[in-house]
Amino acid sequence: MALLAMFLRGSMRCSTLTGVVPQLYKKRSLSHRLLRNIAYIVKQGDGIGPEIVTAAKRCIEATGVSIEWVDMDMGYEARQRTGTYISDEHLDAFEDIKVLFKGPLTIPPSDKDTYISIKGRRYTSGNQVFRKYFQLFANVRPAKNIAGVISPCNDVDLIVIRENTEDVYTGEEVWTDKDTVICNKRITRQASERISQYAINFAKSNSRKRVTALHKANVCKQSDGLFLSSFYKVAGEVGQGVQCDDQLADSCLTRLIQAPHEFDVLCCPNLYGDLVSDLAGGMVGSLGLCPSGNIGMQHALFEPAHGSAPDIAGKGLANPASQILSGALMLQHLCEYEAASRLQNALGEVFASGLLPVDLGGTGTTQDITNGVTNYLKMK
Repeated sequence: MALLAMFLRGSMRCSTLTGVVPQLYKKRSLSHRLLRNIAYIVKQGDGIGPEIVTAAKRCIEATGVSIEWVDMDMGYEARQRTGTYISDEHLDAFEDIKVLFKGPLTIPPSDKDTYISIKGRRYTSGNQVFRKYFQLFANVRPAKNIAGVISPCNDVDLIVIRENTEDVYTGEEVWTDKDTVICNKRITRQASERISQYAINFAKSNSRKRVTALHKANVCKQSDGLFLSSFYKVAGEVGQGVQCDDQLADSCLTRLIQAPHEFDVLCCPNLYGDLVSDLAGGMVGSLGLCPSGNIGMQHALFEPAHGSAPDIAGKGLANPASQILSGALMLQHLCEYEAASRLQNALGEVFASGLLPVDLGGTGTTQDITNGVTNYLKMK
């Protein structure tokens, strides 16, 4: 797949995601202004990546933001061709540029050869390389009903904030004998307090009223107990004006379906956040409607919430909405607020008009949706 540098000529005023990054991180990010107006993008991606990233690129450009694209090659399919998935050069570029906009990566299960070793460490996937190496600790996944899209649940307006660096996703798995594998669940006070502070400050910065911590402290008494106590410690320090509470992760899934309007911001350890954010996608009609931002203290990565869907690759049927909306999140991060809002509104108007992709019950191709969005932007 190809990595691209995206140059935003004379338009970027800061390097924060307003509406996603709370004031605590805005202040720190503002002190690190970029000398070059650049974002960093995976253009082609694995599976449907070439189609949906090309679509998102066209839609972003249609907002009027000036962009120049420069190619670099990486990914699972690139590894099959060249033997290299991600190189030091890719990490060095992200270190310099600070913002990455990428397509989905194929992560085959149960394949020991898909581990990635780079800069002296081993990672379970290409996604984990960027998230862990650059400490992109907050995975922000909005899920909201869109007019014109039939969905199982109404009144959904959720923000899932998922701790992104630890839990069972650290890859610490050990065979103790030929029939037994032990997987370590790593929960630390520092990461738990950091994500709790992020979630609560996010709520305060975005006029959200409630933050609910998800856990299974009734069973995982030490690990989830630490996450929960860290959440309430931070809530006592910075949670004034926001309702901070908790719910068992399993019972929360039931209540989300029964009464989604009761929930606002969900603060989750890595595994529960992964699961509940996918549920939230189903609640609004498709995971293909959900963008994703991975935010660190100085770096940020934006990508679709779904996978690479190799079964429909090259057929022109892929829904580009998640990639487009992730582009809108990136534009917000680059302080292109008006362009981000116009892009979100354009996609909403296209769907409300009845032009829907195949996965949402329509007949619209990837090209049809893209043309609809770009035409709307040009008219407005």
